Amino acid sequence: MTAKTADAVDWHESIAESFQAGYDHSPRFRERLALWRDLIGRHVGAGNRVLDAGCGAGTFSFEAARVGASVTAIDGSAAMVTLARARQQELGLTNIDFEVALLDSLSARAEGEFDVVLSSSVLEYLPDLKGEVARLVRLLKPGGRLILSMPNSESLYRKAERIAFGLTGRPRYFAHVKSMASATELAALYRALDVAPVEHHFYAAPPGDGVLATLGDHRSKTLLVMVGRRIE
Repeated sequence: MTAKTADAVDWHESIAESFQAGYDHSPRFRERLALWRDLIGRHVGAGNRVLDAGCGAGTFSFEAARVGASVTAIDGSAAMVTLARARQQELGLTNIDFEVALLDSLSARAEGEFDVVLSSSVLEYLPDLKGEVARLVRLLKPGGRLILSMPNSESLYRKAERIAFGLTGRPRYFAHVKSMASATELAALYRALDVAPVEHHFYAAPPGDGVLATLGDHRSKTLLVMVGRRIE
C-alpha cells in the first residue's frame, strides 16, 4: 500500500459513520441507492458470486445479498467494515463475507471467480485506473458483469472543484482523487479490456443544480456508473 493509498483509507476511516448516515438523510445518497438497487436487481441473480470491491459500510453488498447472491465484500477501512458487519447482524444476512483488505489483495484470487463485480466510487482514489479495472475484469467469468462508478469528468461542478482545490485546498477530499472519467473515456477503457459496455447513467446533482441541469446530465451530474459484460 502506497502512502497516497493509505491517506485515502485514513480519510474514509474518519468519515465512515457520517458517510453511511447520508443514506438515511441525504436525497443525493437516496438517489444513488435507488439507481444501484435497480442495476443490481437487473444484473445480479440468485446464486451469482458477487465481489463488492471497496464495499464501504456494505450498502450495495446487502442489495446483492437480498437477491440471493453470495457476496465477497472488501474494504480498506476497518471502520467501514465494522459498520457493515454490525448491519449484517441486524439484517440477518448470512450470504456476505466482509473482509478488511485493499484491492491489490485481489490479485491472489482465481481468474473468473465471480459472476458480477461491483465497485462504487473507489477507483478514483487509486493511481492506476486502467490497472485497477483490469484487476477487476480478470476476476469476472466470461459474460460476467462489471458495474463501477467514479467521478464524471464532464461535470462542470467537478471541473470547478478541481480549480477550487488548486487555489484553496478545498474540498479536502479532492486531495485523494487521482482520476475521473467521461462516459466516452470509461467505455473506451472497458473495450480495451475486452468488456462490452451495456449501459451507463449519470447521477448525483451538485448543490444549486438548477442552471447546470439545463446543460444535460452529462454536464451537470457529478457521478457516472457504467455496466459492462466481459466478452466471452
